[in-house]
Amino acid sequence: MRFSQVSVKVVSLLGLLLAVEVGAAESTRYVNDELIITLRAGQGSEYKILKSLPSGTELELLEEGDGTDFSKVRTKAGIEGWVRSWYLSKIPTAKLLLAEATRKAERLEAENKKLLASTSSSNKTNTDLQKQLSKLETENAKLLKENNKLKDIASRPIELESQNKRLTIETSRVKQENKTLADENSKLRRSSVQKWFMTGSGVLIVGILLGLILPRLKRNRASSWS
Repeated sequence: MRFSQVSVKVVSLLGLLLAVEVGAAESTRYVNDELIITLRAGQGSEYKILKSLPSGTELELLEEGDGTDFSKVRTKAGIEGWVRSWYLSKIPTAKLLLAEATRKAERLEAENKKLLASTSSSNKTNTDLQKQLSKLETENAKLLKENNKLKDIASRPIELESQNKRLTIETSRVKQENKTLADENSKLRRSSVQKWFMTGSGVLIVGILLGLILPRLKRNRASSWS
């Protein structure tokens, strides 16, 4: 698997880095790959055994024996004693390095899982945000459509008012024309009445004249015949 290859590389790199760091610590020694060594009270096998030290035990180097094969060390528990120098190494044992590298690899794997989980959660959150954004865009489109409808409805009273003003002006104009026509009609009626009156008067006058003249003409004719 790809992660396994990465883990092997990480373990190797961590092993090298750890070896370099430990190599730089001159006062630190490790029990080498022997199974068990003894920590004694003095520089020799005749001294009391203070503690048995398994492979990989970390020790602090205090001093190296003068002309002997022993070195004075201190354990993490604070016990001081002497061990054979050839059992000590400046770098941790392969087993210890592997264990440390394995722990670091496991820690990195756990962190990687957390990152993957976080990424998955972020992706889910991003998907949810995208859905919410799409929903908001849809709602925004609906609101814009409704807003346009409201604007259209709101503009109608303005149009109606404009139409009403035009109708008012047109009505006023028609009323004025009707008034003008009424005045002209009234004038025509008065003129017609006057004409009829004059005509009637003329006819009456002619009738009266004929009533006066015709009897005389008859009498004159009668007198002339006699």
